[in-house]
Amino acid sequence: MTRSRSRSARTPEPFWQRLRSIMLYPVHGAALYTLIALTLFSLLGLVPGIGRLMLGLTWLTAYKYSFEILRATADGRSESPEGPLSFDNGVVWRLIALQVIAAAAVIGTLVTVGIVAAAVVMFFVALMQPGAIMSLAMDGSLRRAMNPAVSLTVVSRIGWPYLAVFALLFVIQASAGSAGYWLADVMPPVLGDLALTFFSFWGLFATFHLMGYLVFQYHEVLGYEPEGLRDALPDLHKPDARLLEEVEELVRNGHAGTAIERLRTEARTRALSVEAHELYHRLLRQGGDTAAMSEHAGQYLNLLMLEKQERNALVLIRTVLDADPAFIPLQPIHATQLAARARDFGQTQLAVDILRGALRSRPRDADASRWGLDLGLILADRLGRDDEARTVLEQARANCEDAGLQQKIDSTLQLLRALPA
Repeated sequence: MTRSRSRSARTPEPFWQRLRSIMLYPVHGAALYTLIALTLFSLLGLVPGIGRLMLGLTWLTAYKYSFEILRATADGRSESPEGPLSFDNGVVWRLIALQVIAAAAVIGTLVTVGIVAAAVVMFFVALMQPGAIMSLAMDGSLRRAMNPAVSLTVVSRIGWPYLAVFALLFVIQASAGSAGYWLADVMPPVLGDLALTFFSFWGLFATFHLMGYLVFQYHEVLGYEPEGLRDALPDLHKPDARLLEEVEELVRNGHAGTAIERLRTEARTRALSVEAHELYHRLLRQGGDTAAMSEHAGQYLNLLMLEKQERNALVLIRTVLDADPAFIPLQPIHATQLAARARDFGQTQLAVDILRGALRSRPRDADASRWGLDLGLILADRLGRDDEARTVLEQARANCEDAGLQQKIDSTLQLLRALPA
């Protein structure tokens, strides 16, 4: 009985039974606010001189948010994601690169072979593109997403529903486009443009939501574990359920100190679950014990990385660094990985703080020169702080013993020194 309940909790409703909610997804919650904001922001495209630039930024932001929709849906979250309207995200650039490469393949075939071959390539690219985008959402690798074999694997594992979704994507986009063009014809020029843009973004959000739901529905055959299903498991699969109940009862009765000591004792004697560590961290933070919080955060962060919960790890390290700027993960490699993920997610300052904390705490570590190079590149490329970047890179070069890394640092320094002071 328990096994059947667990399995049913992990079995999503088929997408063909949710078509209405999929179509209406863009007009609920944060997606609706984002849809309206982006539509209004597109008016800046009418500004002389900078119009094209602003319109390009608007579409980049729309694609970034659409990809966040895909990932949130793939993780089993019914609510639309909330976040700042920005485009400083490595994944969105990989998504754009994926589409540019696909277009280049079609154009290249047209120029070198002919229109018939180009039409065949265009159909194949269009058929494989949803699979490529879903692959990019699952592991973030552009190289894998570009590999046609990966998309073919997605198609073969999902089967005919993939082809149905492929057709639905065209239906959604065509419906949104037709509605936008119809309203644009009957409304005044500026309002008509807004209507066309509104429905274009609507179609974009809905199609990415549909692709995300396909990943969620077929996550088992795709080898993907949605984060949202972890909370759907019965308490039998949560080894610290009784401990959490006991600690929460102590907190409700005003015995937070006893609750912390109870969790501290357990943490020293056995491995705790992510949920127990999260509660322990929260209680330490609320109690203002910075030293204890930093000490525990190293253990908690290591567990999150082992569980591949990088987003939660970034939230944790941001909280800890605000209280203890010298904090560094127990595994130095995690500092490199988290800084890279923070940069990819558009959290540039967090990436800087992670690398600074690592260099401050372990300036002689084997990875210190790598941290210095990464920090210097972020300071120069993302923040425009060239002088500070040169200083960081020179320090990294002085302590570097790896010939390959030395060459990279020297090349970067040469470019920075060539810039005007």
